[in-house]
Amino acid sequence: MGLGGAGLTRALALLAVALLTAGCVNTVVGMPTRAGRPAAGVVPLEQILPTGEEVSTAVGNDLLPEGPPLTGGIDVLANGIRDDSDASPIDCIGATAPLLRVVYEKGSVRAAATQTSWNSDLSVAVFSVHAGAVRLASSADAQRLFASFIPQWQKCAGTTVTMHIHDSENTVLYSKVTDVKVDGPILSATVVTWDNHHTPQSPNEHAVGVESDVIVDVKTAIGPGGEAGTRAIDLVKLMLRKVSSTN
Repeated sequence: MGLGGAGLTRALALLAVALLTAGCVNTVVGMPTRAGRPAAGVVPLEQILPTGEEVSTAVGNDLLPEGPPLTGGIDVLANGIRDDSDASPIDCIGATAPLLRVVYEKGSVRAAATQTSWNSDLSVAVFSVHAGAVRLASSADAQRLFASFIPQWQKCAGTTVTMHIHDSENTVLYSKVTDVKVDGPILSATVVTWDNHHTPQSPNEHAVGVESDVIVDVKTAIGPGGEAGTRAIDLVKLMLRKVSSTN
């Protein structure tokens, strides 16, 4: 059973919202705001995030930020997914979805900043990017948390994560982890997504990287008929260069 243009647009938009924000609707947080003045010599995390121009250049088409970056503490990170009742197997959610509190709370998070960019025209190669930077208590803490991601993602290769959206249409989202790679300080995977409403499968790129006391995390959503590439990796490299240049 196929989908018409409107149905495909709705389904892909739902996939993007669910997989890039991963449960923000159910997040119980404080009030993420622009961060206050950082400690002397510490670059504000929002300066590490890619600019709108940098995002568009990396993905090859225009994307517009949905608003100013969210900055603050760990409460900035989405908290709607906590256990197997939300997404199963929960141990693989970190490979499929970016910037989740359940993933990063295993480390000593001191600050976080996130930014989402969109293009409502789903015929473009990449119609959304979710990027973030998370500062840990120390470089050792960041390296330790990043190192723990590697065997977890590798173990999840070939696994399909099932996520129940609990919407009026009883949508179930599926995300299969593929092509897990490690290249020095960068870990990446292709995440193939679809749902129970016969939405065509589409690839998403997910990459994380570490530099000093900061982990950066990027997820791109690919449009219909598109192919996974190195866009998320390229954005991670750009963000890591910003971290390095400020230390």
